[in-house]
Amino acid sequence: MKMMKKILAVSLALLFTAALFAACGSKDKKKSQTAPGSDGAAESNSPDGLKAPVSDKPINVNNGITENMLIRSVHYEGDLSRLAAKLREAKNGKPQTVVFLGDSITAGSTADTQHQYVNAASEWWKQNINANTEFHNAGIGATDSYYAAHRAGRDVFAHDPDYIFIEFINDSDNDHYKETMESLIRKCLARENTPAVVLIEMTLKGGGNAQGAHSAAAQHYGVPVLSYHDAVAPEVSAGNFSFDDISPDGTHPNNIGHGWVAAIIENFISGVYGKAESITSAPEAFDENSAPLTDIRYMDAKVIDSTDTAVCTDTGSFTEGATPYPFKHGWRTENGGTITFEMKFKNLGMCFYKSTDGRTGTAKVSVDGKLAKLVNGNFPGGWGSYGASTELYTSDTAARHTVTVEIVEGERQNFEILEWLVS
Repeated sequence: MKMMKKILAVSLALLFTAALFAACGSKDKKKSQTAPGSDGAAESNSPDGLKAPVSDKPINVNNGITENMLIRSVHYEGDLSRLAAKLREAKNGKPQTVVFLGDSITAGSTADTQHQYVNAASEWWKQNINANTEFHNAGIGATDSYYAAHRAGRDVFAHDPDYIFIEFINDSDNDHYKETMESLIRKCLARENTPAVVLIEMTLKGGGNAQGAHSAAAQHYGVPVLSYHDAVAPEVSAGNFSFDDISPDGTHPNNIGHGWVAAIIENFISGVYGKAESITSAPEAFDENSAPLTDIRYMDAKVIDSTDTAVCTDTGSFTEGATPYPFKHGWRTENGGTITFEMKFKNLGMCFYKSTDGRTGTAKVSVDGKLAKLVNGNFPGGWGSYGASTELYTSDTAARHTVTVEIVEGERQNFEILEWLVS
C-alpha cells in the first residue's frame, strides 16, 4: 500500500511538471506565479497544495537551489508598483541605496563573508541591476522586530534607502510581533521617497518562524514576502535533504543556505526587473490615515542612549559606556546602585546586556515609584552574551515619567542599560 501511494505521488508530480512546461513554454516563465496588479495569491496546482511540488528524489544541496524551491519562495508577490518604479530608475543608472534590516542571519552569522546572503545578493545586484548602488547591512544578532521598530530611524532611514529588506527569525508567530512588524512596515512605507519594502521569512530546524504574523501585516499593505521557509521546509519534510545540510545549528544558514537566500532575492528581483516597464501603475504616497490591523503602538518608536544628555538626571554609581558591539552609548555599573531618568513616553522598553559572565545581576525598574519589571541580565551557560530587549511599561497617554533602575543586592552587581526603547 505504501509503495502504491509513493508511485501515485511521483506520477502526479511528473504530470504537474509536464503540464507546467507545456503551459509556460520556458523555464524563466515558471518563476512568475502572479500577474502584476493581482493580489499576489498564486494558485496551487500541486497535489500536496504547494505552489510547486517537492522533488521526487533526494536533492544534492551542493547543486544549488531548485526551480520549484524558487517558485515556492515567492510566498506573496504583493503590489509591485514601488519595486518596479525603483527598478526602472535602476535601469537608468540612478544612484540608489539598499538596506538589509535583520538579526544575526542578516548580520551573516555562521557563513563565510563572501557567502553571506547580504554580500552575495549585493554583489549580484551591482552586476545585474545597478552598479551605482550603495548597500548597508543593518543586521544585529539576537534582535527582533520590536527592537527594529525603535532603531529603524537610526539604522535604516538615516541612509534614505530606495529598497528595504526585512528579516527576523527571532520573532514569534503571535499578535505582539504582528504589531511590531506592522509598525515597522508602516514606518518604512511612510518615507517620503516611497521605498520598496520586501520581507524575507526564514525558518528554524523544526519549521518554526513568524511567517503567519509577518505575512498578515505585509499583505495588509501589499508588501512582498519571500520565504526561505516555503522553499526548504517541504523538501526537508519529504526527506529530500536534511536541515543539517544547510544549517550548522538549526537556526543560521551555512554557506549553502545563505547562497539560497541570496538566490531567492535574485530570482524575485530579476523577475520584477524584467517586467518593470510593463508595470505602469505609479507608486502612491502612503496614506497615514489608512486603517491598520493592530494598535501600531510603535509608529513613533525611537531609541534613547547616553548621547541624549538630558534624559539621565542622576547617574548614581553608573558610568557611560557599553560592552557588546554595536552598542556604544549605554550606562553601566560594576557596583550596583541606582540611576534615574526623566523621559516622555506612552510605552517604554529597555535594551540591556544579557551576559554569560556570571557577574551580571538583576535590575528593578520603576516608573514614577512603582515597580514596572525585574530585568535579569544573568545568562549562565547560555549560547553567548547579547543585547536583549524587553517591554517594561505601556499606557494610552504620553506623559513625562521618572524612571529608576536599581540593582538588586546580591553577589552579582554588574548591569548594563544599552538603550531605552521609547514610543
